[in-house]
Amino acid sequence: MFKRMLIGMCMGIACMTVTIHAQTQLEMNADAYDAYMKADKELNLVYKQVMSALNEQEKASLKSAQKKWISRKESTCKKEANEYKGGSMAPMILNNCLEEKTIQRTKELRAMLRGR
Repeated sequence: MFKRMLIGMCMGIACMTVTIHAQTQLEMNADAYDAYMKADKELNLVYKQVMSALNEQEKASLKSAQKKWISRKESTCKKEANEYKGGSMAPMILNNCLEEKTIQRTKELRAMLRGR
């Protein structure tokens, strides 16, 4: 009897959790965009810190590398999202990819700072 009650309570809690966290695709798309914007803001802060620690030649080199990285990031993520072209989750896929790549690049830039 106690086991059944416990199992029933656990299942009820699990169902409530799913209901509480349920989102529409539109909401998930918006959350993915917000997460990407947060990651991009952090990247820009770290990029500025790195740039301020470099000499002119290093700044030019990093600026060029950053432009190439941005182009690769956008191209890669657009390809990934194109698999869902026309679908409602395509924006989420795009922004999740952009966020992931941006977080990784921020880590790389932070490592440059530690090396100074």
